[in-house]
Amino acid sequence: MWPFKKKTRQRRLEVRKSTPAAGASLWLRFCQGGGIGSILLAALFYAAALLMDVYPADPLPYRVGQYVPQDIHARVPFSVRSEKQLREQLDQIPAQTPRVYVLNKELEQEIVRELRDLPVRLTAATRPADLEGLKVPATQPSEGLWRRLSRQEEVQLYLSRLEPLREGLRHLPIVRPEATHGLDPVIVRMGQQRRSLPPPELISTENTALIKQEVKELTEPFDPAVQDYLRVYLQQKLTRAPPVPLYQESGPARQQLIQEQIDKLRANPPTEQIQAGQRLVQASRRIGPEGPVVAELSQQDLELLRAERRAYQANLDETAPWVRTGQVFGRAGTLLVLTLLMCFYIARYRREIASDHIQGLRIVLLLVLMLALTRLMTDVLQWNPMASVLTVLMTGIMLTIVYDQRFALAMGTAMTVLVMVQLREGLETALALLTGLFVGVFLLREVRTRTKLIQVSAVAAAAVCVAVWVSALAKGLPWGFAVIDSLWGAGFVLLAGFLLQGLLPLVEYLFGVATSMTLLEWCDASKPLLKLLAMEAPGTYNHSLQLGTMCEAAAESIGARGLLARVGAYYHDIGKVNKPDYFVENQAGLPSKHTKLSPAMSLLIITAHVKDGLELARQYNLPRVLWEFISTHHGTTLVQYFYHAASEQRKADAERAPDEIEFRYPGPKPHSKEAAILMLADAAESSVRSMSEPTPGRIENQVHAMISRRLMDNQLDTCDLTLREVHLIEDSLIKSLASMYHSRIAYPTPAGQKPSAAEIQRAAAEKAAAEKAEKEKTGAGA
Repeated sequence: MWPFKKKTRQRRLEVRKSTPAAGASLWLRFCQGGGIGSILLAALFYAAALLMDVYPADPLPYRVGQYVPQDIHARVPFSVRSEKQLREQLDQIPAQTPRVYVLNKELEQEIVRELRDLPVRLTAATRPADLEGLKVPATQPSEGLWRRLSRQEEVQLYLSRLEPLREGLRHLPIVRPEATHGLDPVIVRMGQQRRSLPPPELISTENTALIKQEVKELTEPFDPAVQDYLRVYLQQKLTRAPPVPLYQESGPARQQLIQEQIDKLRANPPTEQIQAGQRLVQASRRIGPEGPVVAELSQQDLELLRAERRAYQANLDETAPWVRTGQVFGRAGTLLVLTLLMCFYIARYRREIASDHIQGLRIVLLLVLMLALTRLMTDVLQWNPMASVLTVLMTGIMLTIVYDQRFALAMGTAMTVLVMVQLREGLETALALLTGLFVGVFLLREVRTRTKLIQVSAVAAAAVCVAVWVSALAKGLPWGFAVIDSLWGAGFVLLAGFLLQGLLPLVEYLFGVATSMTLLEWCDASKPLLKLLAMEAPGTYNHSLQLGTMCEAAAESIGARGLLARVGAYYHDIGKVNKPDYFVENQAGLPSKHTKLSPAMSLLIITAHVKDGLELARQYNLPRVLWEFISTHHGTTLVQYFYHAASEQRKADAERAPDEIEFRYPGPKPHSKEAAILMLADAAESSVRSMSEPTPGRIENQVHAMISRRLMDNQLDTCDLTLREVHLIEDSLIKSLASMYHSRIAYPTPAGQKPSAAEIQRAAAEKAAAEKAEKEKTGAGA
């Protein structure tokens, strides 16, 4: 009706507002499943791979010693350093470098010291006759010198003029007489200056007239009474015999000059102009039908090709910048497609990795590290491209150890494509990498022995050797080069095996896994934790051993890791060593201690063995992969015996029955198939062990009932077991339990002999204990 039309429309709008949209619900599930973190990890991997791919944008596809099938020509004109001219000019430098003369510092210091001390010596003379000891003639000018330098102000003026005199002496290139002959210029180092002078401009020590004239000019600023002494003194010092020149030829100074010229030439080497189309590298050829191959790629050829590539890229950036931009975007798009394919595979087949960001980060770091190592070996160290098989095989084997073969093959194939994209290699290299990857992964199902990795790498090396050799021959390489490339590939595969052998403990620690070799070590009965369990809780120890055999057989029936299931069963109940007497398998027919405790207190003791087991696992450094067996072997099941006891107790007290949640184990539920197998086997074995007369039919019914109870209780929701696998596990458990708890022959009592009272009492006690254990095991699932 019309009065209610508006209200009806308003209510529809309110209902629509309160109903979450499909898109919003999808986004909410995406966020709750760790989608944002997964996107960030994918972006991190993509950014790292792109950075390593675009730098350098166009790596040089050549290396020293490489076979060159055809001539290589220049694409653009460019200039390159001429090594030939450089060597020629370097060889000419020593012969063209002139002689170098440096100041005789000893003579200079001697002259300056004696002239500076002259006033002091004159002051010590008391009369003109004392000047004879100073080698100054006792003449009137000498007396004037004595009188002049006896006054303090004259002394200061005299000393102030000595430094200009010293500088003037440094500009007198006085050398030995033989140095003035010849025509080649020489270098004279006058302080910080270097003067190139022809020999005739040098002053010989025998040229007394010129030296006298120069000395006269240098002493002009001094007082006339001092000039005479200075001229006589300097003339004697500079022209004495044997000659001690003011400048001497220096070999080290000449070597320094030679080195400076060499460094200058190397900094600005001569260049050679290369024209477009000019042949840079000659094709490799064979001398004779059986002779060696010559004209292999040399280091000089490699430098020439690098210079041509730089010139080509610069020309391309200038003339067609969109081409380089398009190449970068194309390569970025290729890497994006590869990254998305890897993400889709992980999201589809390994969802636990997508939701566990720590695992995702480990995989990202592993792949990035291997890509970086590949670029280091091939681009920086200039190793053979077959070095990339090292990183691809190491990636595949490590992922096989940590996860499984299918995941390792998928990620290894993606790694191969990434390496091919980055190295710009062809199908032949990809064939070698995939051969090593597939052979190595297929042969490595588990690492049970210390030589397993070496054996796998040896077989993979042989396969890679054949693959590389065949592909090299298909490319037209000579046999010698094909053999060299094959040996490079095989060598790197073997190196991968030895490296992984040493890195295996680190891989186990970083990824939180345990190889079969490590698990076998923890199976040893001499391990402290197993010895503790055997001494403190022998019943639990025997129960764990039996359970290990059952779990291994059940795991192998569905293709799971049987060894992991067995070792996990050995340690799943180690928490019972703290209070072993409170568990029925360790009571040895004695009265149960739970009769004096309330159901709530008994519940705390029973459920505490899970937490205690985890503490012992940390204390004894148990591999983390085994911790799940301790924490999940009861899941969140109900401790039914004590729940029933608590319900009866409250019913008698006229109180409300307790909630089931109060009497459940804290969990979590098992996530792996092996842990789920342990849960089912533990429940089945405990219930069958409590049966008084186990028969194959009763065992089958009991096992089926216990497994059905776990299924109905949703205890297997978090693991990826299928119903078919659960059925196979059930069949395996029935077979194992039927062989353990078969019926036995009752030995007849001799005629006329009645059972003793002790035998009757023992039989009654055993029957009562069996009935009680059946109730407890059926309820507690212990």
